[in-house]
Amino acid sequence: MSNVPKIKVSNTGTLLTILLAALANSGAAAVEANTTRSMCHNSGPHPVEPFGDRPEHALQVIDSSCTMEGGPLDGTVLTQQTIWEYGKDAITQLSSQGVYRKPGTIAAYVNSAGTLLLQYTDGRFTGWTASGKGRIAAAAGGASSLNGKTYSWTARAIGNRNYVIETTFD
Repeated sequence: MSNVPKIKVSNTGTLLTILLAALANSGAAAVEANTTRSMCHNSGPHPVEPFGDRPEHALQVIDSSCTMEGGPLDGTVLTQQTIWEYGKDAITQLSSQGVYRKPGTIAAYVNSAGTLLLQYTDGRFTGWTASGKGRIAAAAGGASSLNGKTYSWTARAIGNRNYVIETTFD
């Protein structure tokens, strides 16, 4: 700490400016810039369909649209489709892909893995959480820096047919 310069500040506005500049140069802002929040809504019906080979084996296809907040995809609209396979002990993602769009920006993603956990309280369904990994398969315009980047994501239900996804780019 002895090599930290001593700065005399005459007003709090100058101090705030110095602190914000230090924060921006510290790398803390870079973490936030690599994270995107998706506010999503399921569209259309998405029934759980039995495979018929055993009682607990089923499939669910979900179409959604999302509005992106923050990070490199801020302001884009995502359309996506995800297929979940229900098994006796786990719900796993068979496929998930989508496209982010806004004028001058387009990117397509493909998820490589995902799991979903149903939540119950006193025997009643109360929500779900999910997590996984993926990559940006193609990107152009404002999203071109994401081309080929990998990411991890978490998601949770926030209401009837609505959910939020937090994506962090590697």
